[in-house]
Amino acid sequence: MPRLSPELEIWRGLLRGQRSMLLRLVATLKREADLTTAQYEALLSLREAGGALGAADLSHLLLYSSGSTTHLVARLEERGLVVRTRGDVDARQVRIALTDAGVALIEKATAAHTADIEAQFAPLIHDEERDALLASPRRLAAAEGVTSQPADAVPGRPR
Repeated sequence: MPRLSPELEIWRGLLRGQRSMLLRLVATLKREADLTTAQYEALLSLREAGGALGAADLSHLLLYSSGSTTHLVARLEERGLVVRTRGDVDARQVRIALTDAGVALIEKATAAHTADIEAQFAPLIHDEERDALLASPRRLAAAEGVTSQPADAVPGRPR
C-alpha cells in the first residue's frame, strides 16, 4: 500500500486519535454525570451562552438538525435539566434554559471532563507546538463556518 500524503496522515491520525480518546472521555461523562456527549454539549452550550437560547441557535451551536435537537432537548427536559418556554411575541419560538439541576450537573460534569482532558490530552501538547496546533483547528472551524470558542465568546451570537 502506498504511503499516505502528510495531509492524509494528519487527517487520519487526528480522526483515529480523537475517536480513541473520545471513547474514554465519554465513559467518564457517563460514569460521573450519566450524560452522553450530545447531552453534555447541549448543557455546556446553554451554560456558556449565559441564559436561554432559541432552539435554532442551540441547533446551530451543536451542528444538529432541528429534529435531533428537539429530541435531545426532550430527553434533557425529562430529566429536569432544561426547561422549554414559548416566546412572548411569537409562540412558535422555543427558548431553552438550564434549570438549577441542569446548572449543578453541567458544573459537575465539566469539572470531571476538564480533569480528564487535562490528564489525557494536555500532556501530548508540547509548549513549542501549542501555537501551531491551536491555529489549525481555528482555521478548520472558520472554513466550516463554525467556532471552537464558547458561545459567550463569539461576537454577535444571540444570548
